[in-house]
Amino acid sequence: MNNHTKHFTKLLTLIPAMILLACTTPAPDPFALRELPAADTYCLEAQRVVTRTTVPMNLVVHEDFDAFVKSKATIEGPTIHQFNWYDPDGDILGYSCKMKSADHLNIEFGAGTAGPDSFCHDMNMQVYELALEQIPDPAFASVTFDLSERLDTKEQSSMIGPTWLKPFTMTYVDPSGTLHVATKGFVINFTDPRYEKFPASWRGTHYCHLIAPTYLADLLRGAATADAVIGGKPKRLRMPGET
Repeated sequence: MNNHTKHFTKLLTLIPAMILLACTTPAPDPFALRELPAADTYCLEAQRVVTRTTVPMNLVVHEDFDAFVKSKATIEGPTIHQFNWYDPDGDILGYSCKMKSADHLNIEFGAGTAGPDSFCHDMNMQVYELALEQIPDPAFASVTFDLSERLDTKEQSSMIGPTWLKPFTMTYVDPSGTLHVATKGFVINFTDPRYEKFPASWRGTHYCHLIAPTYLADLLRGAATADAVIGGKPKRLRMPGET
């Protein structure tokens, strides 16, 4: 048997194993973060993770808080909105994202386009796992992601936005030494009959407040302090029907 024949025979022996490996290796999760998101595209990544969609989005990053408050996530585009929260030194603490809900994306782009909606803290947990890969000796042995979100909110419809906007403590350390990372969010499904009289731009939304990866990494390194507060009070809130 010459060398060419030997190599060919060896290849035939390997083919079944290669086929088996290809069949058993899971495909990458399209809704999982592969790297820590950049500041200028953060809410685009959050939209993909939280609403489990790969529909392309337009992102508007607001520098003015009241402009962000007035903005609405719309199906045209689709277009979503982001506001960054900074500490006194100018470092980003967190992000506020006005995103589209899965049900509205499915209505517009076809069933299975998105969803089901997950929670805001799913984004925080994925960011934590990636940040942890770069920190071999974290300052906190235990980190908890506090859920402050209901996918089927029972709040009064006129109070959803104001309640979400109010300042809240995003990070704190409890007496046991556990670091807590809190979220605040809600979903208004486009088809929810409780909001059917609202303008279309007020429905089909998923809002989240999220921790910044750089801030979370600094916490884990022991280079930043907890008790960060994000949120604010706008000058005036529009009511449904106002332009």
